[in-house]
Amino acid sequence: MTRRPQTVGAQVVPARFGELSRALTYLNADDLSQLDRGIGRWMRLPLGRLLTAALLPLAGSAFVCLYNIEPAGFSLIRRVNDTARILALAVAPDLRRKGLARAMVQDAVARATTRRVRWLWMVIPSANVPATRCALSCGFRRYRPQFLRRDVRTVISAQAYEVMLYEVQGEAAGRAIAQWLDAEIDAGDAWIKDLLETELLSWALPDAGRTWRCSIYGREIGCAHLGGDPRHPVVTLWLDPEMWNTAEEMAVLKAVVDTQIELPPALDVALGSEGHLRASVGRYKALGFAPALREHVIFARSLNAPTPAA
Repeated sequence: MTRRPQTVGAQVVPARFGELSRALTYLNADDLSQLDRGIGRWMRLPLGRLLTAALLPLAGSAFVCLYNIEPAGFSLIRRVNDTARILALAVAPDLRRKGLARAMVQDAVARATTRRVRWLWMVIPSANVPATRCALSCGFRRYRPQFLRRDVRTVISAQAYEVMLYEVQGEAAGRAIAQWLDAEIDAGDAWIKDLLETELLSWALPDAGRTWRCSIYGREIGCAHLGGDPRHPVVTLWLDPEMWNTAEEMAVLKAVVDTQIELPPALDVALGSEGHLRASVGRYKALGFAPALREHVIFARSLNAPTPAA
C-alpha cells in the first residue's frame, strides 16, 4: 500500500458533513475560489457555508485536514477517467504555513496513485505564491506559465521574407491549429501530451479571433492566431521547430501584426510550447518583449513516473 506522508499533527480523512462545516467556518469565498471560481460562488449564496458543505461531496471527493484533531482545512478532487483535478485546497488562516496544504496535496497524490490515476492537475493563480510553492514541492510541473509582452508602440523590425498568410475559418482553422499544436507539443511539451489530449486541450487553445496558415517562399511553416482587444492584441504562434529562434519567426510575427489597421500600444505573444519559448525568448527580448506570467497556471504531475524538476 502507498504510504501517505503527513505533517506532524495533521491527518487527512474523507470529509464528513460536520467536520466539513467546521472547516468552512474559518474560510471565505475567496479562499474557495483559488483553484476553481465556481466553488467560491456557493459561499456567496444565502446560508452559503451550510450549502457549500452539502454540495462539495457532490462535486467530487472531499477531504478534511485535521490538525490536532480539529478541522483545519479541506480539499476537493474530481476524477475523470484516469485523470483527477484538485478543485479546491484551503487552510484556515491562523493555521497556514504549517505544511497542512502540502499534507493534503501529498495525500491526494498517494490516493490517486493507489487508484491507478495517471495524472493529477490543478489550476493556480500566478499571484498565489504559497500555492505555487506547495505544488512545486509536491512534484508538480508548470505547463506554459509564461508569455511575452511588449508595451512600447514601435514598429517591429524583421528581415524581409516572402511571408504569406492564408486565413482559415471554422473547421479549417481548427484543423490548422491542431496540426501545428501537435508539432509544438511533440518538440516542446512532450511530457504533458497525453493529458493535453484528454483533459487540457481547451486550455491550450486561444479565444475567438483570426487564424492563418503561414508559409515562407511557398513552404508552410506553421499557424498563427490573432485575438484579444485591438489595442492590446494577443498573437499565438505554432511553428515548425526548425523555425524557432530564427529571423523567419520574427518575419511571421511582423506579418501578423501588420494585419492590424493601427500598430497597437501593447502586444502579447504566446508561443505554442514551453520549449519554443525557451528557444526564442532571446530574439523577442531584443525586440523589447519581456516574459510575463499568465493569470492562471496549470500544474500537473504524472503519477506513472517521477516528474522532472520545473
